[in-house]
Amino acid sequence: MQTLNIYLLRHGKVNAAPGLHGQTDLKVDEEEQRKIALAWRQNGKEVGGIISSPLLRCHNAAQMIAEQDLLPLSVEPLLQELDFGDFDGVPFDMLSEHWHKLEAFWKAPAQHTLPKAESLDVFANRVTCAWSQIINDINDNLLIVTHGGVIRMILAQVLGVDWRNPRWYSTLAIGNASVTHITITIDDQIYASVRSIGVPLFEN
Repeated sequence: MQTLNIYLLRHGKVNAAPGLHGQTDLKVDEEEQRKIALAWRQNGKEVGGIISSPLLRCHNAAQMIAEQDLLPLSVEPLLQELDFGDFDGVPFDMLSEHWHKLEAFWKAPAQHTLPKAESLDVFANRVTCAWSQIINDINDNLLIVTHGGVIRMILAQVLGVDWRNPRWYSTLAIGNASVTHITITIDDQIYASVRSIGVPLFEN
């Protein structure tokens, strides 16, 4: 029997007005990325490799950590955030005439897909596919740098929570630059256990 650690690191706060940033490739301030990388090292968690979303807000931090700790880094496109379609990357203050669509989405995201957006069902399948591949291939402790929506979907999978429930998105806080810890025990089967959720890497 072997138990390994997976740490899910949500990216830092992006340089953009409030909005649904999804797959819009926004950056995090470089100084903030360095702060994240340094805080990760000071945290003392040992991993054998890093997997990152390809989006810059994740990948830049992952690359800094990989370089400072001499770790292999791979990119997994399936770990990108939900694609919010026509509203992706558009500041909320420019969406006033579409606010009713946003409110319907927030109240029941599984039932109300935004215009030209990825459905929550497709997103869930995508993330579940990536997670299954990761835990079946894992052979060392692992850092995954990704997005809040992806982390929620992984948690829903591990905890057996219905990801279609709107409260899963409105009541669970996973802040920027926070770490969620899951252990994977490999025996006759693979057992996943949530150890902590959304623990900040540092105090703002």
